[in-house]
Amino acid sequence: MSRSVSPKIENHEFVVRLIEVCGTAQSSELARMLNISYQAAKNYLSGRIPDAKILRRIADRTPYSLHWLLTGTGDKFVAAKPANKDTHLLTDAIRALIEEQCRAIVGEFFQQQLQTKEQSAGEKIVVLSPHQIRDEKIIENAESISSEK
Repeated sequence: MSRSVSPKIENHEFVVRLIEVCGTAQSSELARMLNISYQAAKNYLSGRIPDAKILRRIADRTPYSLHWLLTGTGDKFVAAKPANKDTHLLTDAIRALIEEQCRAIVGEFFQQQLQTKEQSAGEKIVVLSPHQIRDEKIIENAESISSEK
């Protein structure tokens, strides 16, 4: 009388969840997906629990909860974590600081423009060629001499 020996799978529930999470029961596909050896994939499909490094890899590559994968309890999928309230406060504070700095810089720019216009309104700017500069100095000296008399 011959008996067919079927390999006993330890942690059968874990293996079923691992197949669901990874989407395959083939050792070669699992090995490719997790970047592990064929033998390691075969061991995991036989019920061996992966080490932390491989569990982290599964978590990074699938939307499934590691808690659910290991225990079969809790939420099946990882929920998106809500942003921390402090993050929003910090973002708002940074935004307000940037706006304040921008207002100050733009204000300084417009103040300089206004001062430049005021100065140019009271003063007349004339561009002279080199010959005109010599003639202008002579006229200026002549006016100052005649006003002293």
